[in-house]
Amino acid sequence: MAGQPLKLAVGYPWSSPFTFTAFTDATLNLRHPEGCSVRYFRGKGWCPARRHFDCCEQALAWGADLILIIGTDQVHPEDMLCRLLARYHQGCDVISAMVPARGYVGWQDMRPFQPMAWRLKQDADGNRVVVPKDGKIGTEMMEPIDPAAGDLQECDFIGSGVLMFPVDVLKGLRQPWFFETVDPTNMQRLANMDCNFVWRLRAEAHVRVWVDTTIKVGHAHVFTVDESYQDRFADWTTPGIGDSSICRYQPIAGDGRVPQTAGAN
Repeated sequence: MAGQPLKLAVGYPWSSPFTFTAFTDATLNLRHPEGCSVRYFRGKGWCPARRHFDCCEQALAWGADLILIIGTDQVHPEDMLCRLLARYHQGCDVISAMVPARGYVGWQDMRPFQPMAWRLKQDADGNRVVVPKDGKIGTEMMEPIDPAAGDLQECDFIGSGVLMFPVDVLKGLRQPWFFETVDPTNMQRLANMDCNFVWRLRAEAHVRVWVDTTIKVGHAHVFTVDESYQDRFADWTTPGIGDSSICRYQPIAGDGRVPQTAGAN
């Protein structure tokens, strides 16, 4: 109805009773866009696909107009909801943000921890490669999105770390909206569930998917610090670089460990 606020459902797929404190802090401080009603839904289930499905089912039951999936192991900027909604009002059917990879994918032309999204390759005339009739897309047909190429770019494949789409688009897909893929040779689950969903938005719902490369997302991780880190993060000794709560670039006066002034009694 006219005059009613747009309803934005923010879904975070997560079955554990615990979350990263950095995610919790960032999410509690997300600013809500004016004229928009925002509600958060935790998606539960036995696998990532089921958890995504649960987020969407709860959003539909609430009567959402838009659904935003965010990663619960990520840190998002405070103005992210406002920026995403602004892109939607500019005409972006589906809008997303790039998330740093938590590691390295050997078959990709990428650096470790690089923010990733992909598009189908184009020829010299700007025509995208033709997808085979069986729908199988090989890695040789894809290329990473380069943030330096523009603040807003069209993409074909991206994860669901930050992915906003209208409910009407979701309803245009055949169910299941999300599903897992298993390699029958070793019975390992393939990590392509969310990218498959995005491609279906392109191929089945026939909407354009965009990525705002200016939205910077952090990807939380736990790893062991070893002797190599003194070289990897040498620039963190410079004021304003890195995370001062982890690596202080200068002593804090009065913290009980260093004198407040040189030579003080």
